[in-house]
Amino acid sequence: MSTHTLPKQLGDLLLVEVAPGWTKQKGLLLLGAVYALGTVLALVDGKYQALDPVGEGAAEKAVAVLGEAVDATAADTSGVVIARGAVVDSAELLWPAGITDAEKAIALDQLNALGIVAHAAL
Repeated sequence: MSTHTLPKQLGDLLLVEVAPGWTKQKGLLLLGAVYALGTVLALVDGKYQALDPVGEGAAEKAVAVLGEAVDATAADTSGVVIARGAVVDSAELLWPAGITDAEKAIALDQLNALGIVAHAAL
């Protein structure tokens, strides 16, 4: 018997939305990557990119969570980001490889300051 795994959707990540039209917004994602739903994002020069807390660039501060999968391999591409006023499933957040627990805690505090609270779903 074969099994089928459904692709992740916004409802898997976003548990509570304070106000539709305010919690989410369109944002431009930096070219050069395929971004998965739930990616924790930084904002650099007006473009979202994956958080990089140990990198030498400016992508060290968590400011949003990606609300849909986006293929930006060929060009900067628009996508939905959760920017404020939300509860997200902590198990659905995608972190950069090698992130430490301390770095993750700092990023969660940064998101919390924006009203994006990570919580374990029941």
